[in-house]
Amino acid sequence: MSIRVFFLPSIWVIALGLAGCSATSSGPSRLVEAQPALRLSSESATPLPARWWQLYLDPQLDALVERALRHNKNLEAAAAHVDALLARLEQVDGERWPSTSLDYGLAYGRSRDDQTLAQAIYQPADGQWSHSPEISLSYTLDLWGEVRYRIAAARADAEAARALEDELRVTVAAQTARAYAQACVYGMRAQVQAHSVQLLEQSVEITGKLQKAGVATDLDKVRLKSLLEETRAPLPMFAAKQKSALYELAVLSGLPSRQVATHSCTHGPQLRAPLPVGDGWALLQRRADIRRAERQLQSATLSIGVARAELYPRITFGAMLGSSASSLGKLGGSDAMVYSIGPLVSWRFPNRQIAQSRIKQHQAQARQALAQFDGTVLTALKQVEQALALYQGEQQRRQALEAALRNSRQAHTLASRSYRAGALGALQLLDSERNLVSLQASLTQADLRLINRQIDVFQALGGGWQRNEKTIADLGATP
Repeated sequence: MSIRVFFLPSIWVIALGLAGCSATSSGPSRLVEAQPALRLSSESATPLPARWWQLYLDPQLDALVERALRHNKNLEAAAAHVDALLARLEQVDGERWPSTSLDYGLAYGRSRDDQTLAQAIYQPADGQWSHSPEISLSYTLDLWGEVRYRIAAARADAEAARALEDELRVTVAAQTARAYAQACVYGMRAQVQAHSVQLLEQSVEITGKLQKAGVATDLDKVRLKSLLEETRAPLPMFAAKQKSALYELAVLSGLPSRQVATHSCTHGPQLRAPLPVGDGWALLQRRADIRRAERQLQSATLSIGVARAELYPRITFGAMLGSSASSLGKLGGSDAMVYSIGPLVSWRFPNRQIAQSRIKQHQAQARQALAQFDGTVLTALKQVEQALALYQGEQQRRQALEAALRNSRQAHTLASRSYRAGALGALQLLDSERNLVSLQASLTQADLRLINRQIDVFQALGGGWQRNEKTIADLGATP
């Protein structure tokens, strides 16, 4: 399969322009409204599915990835962080509404007024019960948009955390697929190596018979035994690497290592269809790291509006209803009722220098977030280019190794027949067997590299993880 990457000349300018739109707007980014500028073409233009690991048609891999996405501890921590930010968003959103309080005090004693009255009439002041019920309401007028900006910034922070969780999900799915592929390939490589050992054992046995007949020498037999032991030596490490991959799967899936079985895995997972890449421009909408950088840029930009609102006065509308009755029976009387209503204007002055410095700080942070967004977009495009180029190169190398292995097997078969007939020396047979063993090992290792390159492509394309952001987007008002 051949894969080609095409860029329009203005791709870098457009990518930077998208970030500029986000920095100058307090609302949502214009990223999803941009015209396509990147095209990826291959034998399959099928869009990347939401669960790309299902393309391997391996039920065991599907079960491991789905379990990892449900029980991975890092994902649980990320989800808890998102919940905390959602709760903070609800808290900030509550500032749009009036706050009320209900107070009731009961005390026994005498006040200064009672004491003053008693002195005026030359009578002692007696202690008495006093009641002080009060209902108050206050509402801050959001004239300068401070509350609206804070709500939008909190929502952007929550969406950035959700995008980070999605990014971690893509990583966990990729790590699980890699660990599963390693466990399968090392098991398969152990089988191939064991088969090579059997072939060499047969060659040593044949050489022993030819030695007794005077056709082969001790040197021929020693050389074959040396190659036999050299071929047998990697077997323990293959088993160890397979166990290591199983331990990795256990941690990712939240399972004991003994419960992660790969007995039915006889070969590495293989794609049953051409690699789907779809429209490459969609990766800018799909990649979680780009969404996260975009939301961070939006939050940093909105923080400027929050800081700028400190330059203006704060107007709070308040109302209070209470009673000055001295007994419970008089609480409802109109003559004891007290109330107040009106605005309260507070101006944070003369700390304007502090407010101006905060505005400059947030402006600098917004420029930093803009640069980070630009870098994230460019890095995403670079990763896609690199992943596709390396995958294509790895695929071509494996095809060459597969062709070389077919020729090596034919050569080994001919060499074995000629050696048994006495028409070929032991040294030529040794070279043939060493080449066969080496190519078999190289091909199985190429299988693992090819699978890893495929996973790199899926991960670079964003993993296809899509989530419904409606629950976050509907909270709070957009400024």
